[in-house]
Amino acid sequence: MTLADRLRGERVGVALSSAFFGFYGHAGFCRALAARGIEPVGWSGASAGAMVAAFAAARAVDRLPPVFAGLKRQDFWDPTRFVGRPPGLLRGHKFRDLLAAHLPYRTFEECPDGLVTVATDLTRGARHVDRSGALVPAVWASCALPILFRPVERGGALHADGGIVDKLPIAALIDHVEVDVLLAHHIPTRGVGARLPTTPGRFVERMLDIAREDGWRHQAALAEARGVEVIVIGSGDLPRVDPFRLGRGLAAMRAAEDGVGARLDRAG
Repeated sequence: MTLADRLRGERVGVALSSAFFGFYGHAGFCRALAARGIEPVGWSGASAGAMVAAFAAARAVDRLPPVFAGLKRQDFWDPTRFVGRPPGLLRGHKFRDLLAAHLPYRTFEECPDGLVTVATDLTRGARHVDRSGALVPAVWASCALPILFRPVERGGALHADGGIVDKLPIAALIDHVEVDVLLAHHIPTRGVGARLPTTPGRFVERMLDIAREDGWRHQAALAEARGVEVIVIGSGDLPRVDPFRLGRGLAAMRAAEDGVGARLDRAG
C-alpha cells in the first residue's frame, strides 16, 4: 500500500508552511494530492501557505496555474510614497485585489473544507488565528511579509506575516478541525542549512529561523501526543522565485508536484 492509498481512507488535514514566494510550491503539493484522489477535510497555512490553503479549502487550486502563468511584478507592486512606521515598501492593495478577484468565496464559512489561517498581531504581540469571517483580509494579513508589505490594520491592531510566529501551523489546525492524519508541507527556510552568517543582521535572522523550525517540530510532537499522526513532506531545492524571478514559478510548482507525488507513491 502506498502512502496515497492509505491517506484516501483517513480524515486528512493539511498544514502549509510559510515560505518566501512559496505559493508556487504549495500549489504543486496540492496538485499532487488531487491527482491521487486525496481529499483533505481541513487546511491551515501561514504566509504563502495561507494563500494556497484558502484556494484549497475553496476547492479552487486549479485557478492558480493560469494566474501564475500570467503574473507580473506590476500586478502586485504598489510602492508607498513614505516607508512609514512600521515600515513596508508596498501598500499591499494590489495583492489584496488579486485575492479578491480570484478567490471564489468571501468568507471562511462558505469554503467547502475547513480553513484556518495564522497572522502575527504586532500590536498585541501574539499569534492571531482566523477561522471565520472575511477571507481576503485574513489571507492578506497572513501574507504581509515585514519590510516588503505594510502591516494590515484589522480591528484596531496591525497584523503581519503569520510565519513570524508560526512557520507551520499544525496546532492551529488540530485545535479547530478534527483529523486522523495531519499532512504537513514544509518548504524550508533557505538560510537554516547554510553556513553561519558573518553579519549581525543575518545572524539574528538565523536565530529566528531556528526558533521557528523548533516551534513547528514541537507542535508536531504535541499533535502526536494527542493521537494525530503527523507526516511531514518537505520540498527543498525548488527553483528560487522572488519578485524579480517570477518566470521560475511554474517550474517550482512542477518540481514540488513531482517530488510530492513521488513521496505519495512510495510505501506508506
